[in-house]
Amino acid sequence: MRLALIDGEHYPDVNRWALKRLNVDIAVFVGGIEKIGSVRDVERALGIKLYHDSDPFKALERALTENDVEEVIDLSDEPVLTPEIRFRIASFLLRRGITYRGADFEFKPKEWMRIEIPSINIIGTGKRVGKTAIGSFVGRVLKEDYNVVIVTMGRGGPERPEIVRGDRMEITPEFLVKIAEEGRHAASDHFEDALMAGVATVGCRRCGGGLAGFTFLDVIEEGIKVAKSLNPELIIFEGSGASFANVLSEGFITVVSALQGERIKEYMYPLRISLADIVVVTMVNDVERGRKIEEMVREINPDADIHLTRFAPRLIGKVEGRAIVLTTSPESAVRISGELSEMGIEIVGYSGNLANRKKLREDIEGISYETMIVELKAGAVDVAIKEALKQGKNVVFLDNEPRNIDGKDLGKAVKDLARRITNDKGDREGR
Repeated sequence: MRLALIDGEHYPDVNRWALKRLNVDIAVFVGGIEKIGSVRDVERALGIKLYHDSDPFKALERALTENDVEEVIDLSDEPVLTPEIRFRIASFLLRRGITYRGADFEFKPKEWMRIEIPSINIIGTGKRVGKTAIGSFVGRVLKEDYNVVIVTMGRGGPERPEIVRGDRMEITPEFLVKIAEEGRHAASDHFEDALMAGVATVGCRRCGGGLAGFTFLDVIEEGIKVAKSLNPELIIFEGSGASFANVLSEGFITVVSALQGERIKEYMYPLRISLADIVVVTMVNDVERGRKIEEMVREINPDADIHLTRFAPRLIGKVEGRAIVLTTSPESAVRISGELSEMGIEIVGYSGNLANRKKLREDIEGISYETMIVELKAGAVDVAIKEALKQGKNVVFLDNEPRNIDGKDLGKAVKDLARRITNDKGDREGR
C-alpha cells in the first residue's frame, strides 16, 4: 500500500487530481493553510482517509500503524517540508523499512535481516568516533557471561568472511606483519577486536555507504553463517565508518563523538541515534560540550541511555625503556603521550599520522626509542610495526578504553542490555 504526504499550500482539487493519478487513497496532512479553509474541509474535498495532527510525525506514525504501507510518496513542497524535515522523514521511514519517494529523490531501505541468535548492533555517526574501541569494550565486558562473537565489516575487510580466534591465540606483532606480507589488511577491525577484546571475530568486506548508513555491497550475510559455526550465545555486529550491518538486532548501541557538534542533527544521523538503546558519547574532554551533545541526543531519542565518556589509554604489553606513541590523530597523540608520561613512562616522540603513511614514516624517522606504543589502525602494521621489528624494538599495543565522566557505568549498562535481549529472545522462542 502507498501513502501520500500532502499540504495546504496546494489547492484541494490539485491534491485530489494527484492522488487519483497515483491511485493513492490514504494521506497524511503535513501542514500549510494558505489555500484551505480547514483540514476537515480538505478531508471532505478529497474523499479519502486523511491523517493529521499538530505534530505530523504523530499522524504519520498512526497512519503506518493502522495500514500496511510499503511506500510513502511526498506530494508536499517547501515551505511546509524543508530539506531538513524531509531528511527527518526519511530517517523515520527507513527505520521502519519503508520507501520514501519524492519528485526527484527516492530513499529505499536495504532489507533488514533478522537472525535467531540474540545480537547487539554497534553503529557510529562517522569515522574516527571510537566505534571499534567501543566494540572491543563491549566484547570484553560480555565475554565474562556469554560465548561472544564479533562480526565486523570494513573497507579493508576480506572478500570471504575470515575468523580470527582472539579467544584461543595470542595476536602478536609478528603474526600481524605476516598477515600484512600476505597482502591482507592486518589492521582491519576484526584483528583489532580479536586483540583488544580477546574474543572470536569474523571479518567481512563492505563497499559503499549510503546516507542512511546501509552499504552498497557487503558479505555480512555470509559472515553471519560463519559466526553461527562458532556456536555463539550473543553476536555483536560492529559497523564501519557511518555504515552498519542491516541486521535488526534486539539491541543497538550508537557511538557519537563529542567533536561532531550540531552535525549529529543533520541529514540522516538522527536515524542512527533513533535506533539506539544506548548512546555512547566519546571524546568528552569538555564537560559543557558533552552536555550539549547529550541534549541533542535526547531530543532525537528521549528513551536512550546516554553515557558521556572519554578514552583512557590501556596498554597490551610491557613498556621497556623510552617509548614513542603512534595514533590516528595529532590531538590524541598529544593527549595520550601526556597521560602515559603521568603514568611514569618516558615518551620521547609521537605521531598522529597512522592514517598517512608518508607522514608517519617522516615522523618516526631518526627517533631513538626502545618501545613503540601503537594503535592497531591504518598503517600501524605495514609501516610502523614492521619497521620496529626490523630494528629489534619492543611493540606494545594501545587500546582506547571508554571511561564514564558522568558518574554512570557503561559496563553495567552493556551487561544489562545483553541480559535483557537474551532473556527477551528466550521468552519469545519459548512461547
